Amino acid sequence: MPDHQADKSKQQVDNTAIKRYFENPAGGTAATVSMMAHEHNLPASATAYRLQKEIRNASGWLDKIDSTASVLDLGCGAGTWTEIFGKRYKSVIGIEQSSMMAKAARERLTYLSNIRIVEGDVRHTLPEGRFELIFLGGLCMYLNDHDVVELLCKFRSRLTEGGSIILRESTVHQGVHFSEGAYQAVYRSVHLYHKLFDRSGAFHVEVKRNYGYTNLVTAEELVNLRRKWLPFLSKDSTALGSLTWWMLRGMAPISFWALPRILAHFNIQWPRLQNHFFRLSPVK
Repeated sequence: MPDHQADKSKQQVDNTAIKRYFENPAGGTAATVSMMAHEHNLPASATAYRLQKEIRNASGWLDKIDSTASVLDLGCGAGTWTEIFGKRYKSVIGIEQSSMMAKAARERLTYLSNIRIVEGDVRHTLPEGRFELIFLGGLCMYLNDHDVVELLCKFRSRLTEGGSIILRESTVHQGVHFSEGAYQAVYRSVHLYHKLFDRSGAFHVEVKRNYGYTNLVTAEELVNLRRKWLPFLSKDSTALGSLTWWMLRGMAPISFWALPRILAHFNIQWPRLQNHFFRLSPVK
């Protein structure tokens, strides 16, 4: 997946290509593809670890929302976060444009009667009503700037009094990078996301670094390095993928806690991708 810095005014992501990719991704289950963890032979515990840390990261915001809340989960994938919301809040609607993902979400969440999964493009398919929380779990990275701004403007009018929008988006350290080919995405810096938020109306914005994502991507980057520099080893090996993960887990105080913070302190841009939570609260 070649990525490069580009002029965002000239380059755009192709929504048709994105939909096609998630309808029939190469390898992995709907759940692993939804977490973008299907190409590096990492164990299932790696995505579970990432999710656990992400929930802990966002819990301060989620705990402020009353259990009677209505939640809209946009780009819900296989329903990972939809399930979390369904266990915490009264009513949840998940929207997903991939038929494969929507089917997996329905099958996963059939035991929760307060959840409804809608198949459709969030740019054109929004249910009626108002919501205490609108969640975008990695959606904006598949949308061009004008779509992000347009949607955030719409979402603002769909929030209840005191409601908020939470985004969880993959980011780069500076500027913007595009992933091209079969898998397309746009990775923006935190600074560029702030600029998009400013264009979408008056919001109070809170930002949290998603270290659970960093931990998983660190393992993926090491797998990439092994594939590049040790080509005589099997490219697709669950044993080697598991070994990479458990070595990092064994050194977690260093590899998962100290190392990313030290690199950030010295402005060393590795891993290549980061991830951040953004909480947007409308300012009257």
